[in-house]
Amino acid sequence: MQLWDTTGPKMTLTGAVAKTISPSGLIAMVATCGLLVSACGSSNSSSKASVTPSPAPKAKLITSVDACTLVTATDASTAAGVTVTDIGASSGAQTPGACLYGSADFMTTVIVEAQVYPSASAAASISPETLAAALKRGNATGTAKVVTGIGDKAVEYTFTSSGTGGTVIIAFKSNVVIIIAVTPSTDPTAVENLARTAVSHLPST
Repeated sequence: MQLWDTTGPKMTLTGAVAKTISPSGLIAMVATCGLLVSACGSSNSSSKASVTPSPAPKAKLITSVDACTLVTATDASTAAGVTVTDIGASSGAQTPGACLYGSADFMTTVIVEAQVYPSASAAASISPETLAAALKRGNATGTAKVVTGIGDKAVEYTFTSSGTGGTVIIAFKSNVVIIIAVTPSTDPTAVENLARTAVSHLPST
C-alpha cells in the first residue's frame, strides 16, 4: 500500500520518514491493516455466497472520502505539536485516498488515509483485539490497544524506532477505515482526538 508518491519532488520528506520508521514499523503496520480488512471482506463475501439472505433494507453507505477533508492542516498541526502543511498539495504529488502533512524541516509527518469498502460487513467482521495483536506481532517494540469512543471501533498502536516515537490510530466507521499516523508523537491522546475529528468529518449515512 503506497501512502505517497515517491516520484514527486518531496523526496526529502520521504527520506525523513523512512529514517524514523523501521521496515517493520509504521508503514508495515498500515499495510497489515489493509491486508486484514481485505481478507476479512473476502472471507465474509464467500461465506454469504452459499446462503440466501432474507430481504432487508439496504444500509446507506459512504461512497467516497477525501482524506484531506477529514483532517485539515490546522487539525494535523494541533496533534503534531508543530505547524505542518499539505505536502501533496504543495508538490502536486498527491496519492488517491491519502493526505500527507509535513513540517518545514521534514522531521514531523501526519499521514491520513481513508479506505472506502463496498459494504460495512468487512469492517464489522474485524475484531479490534485481533487487529491489535496483529499490529503487535509486526513490531515487538510497539504496543497496541483497543480504544473506545472513536467511530464504531478503533485500535491504537504506539512505537519507538531509532529513538523516535510514533502513534497510529486505525478507526472504523460504517464502511470506511481511517488510518492516521503521527511521527514523532509523544502525546497519543492528541492523536486520538485527531482521529475523533476525522470520524466527525465523514459524510453522514
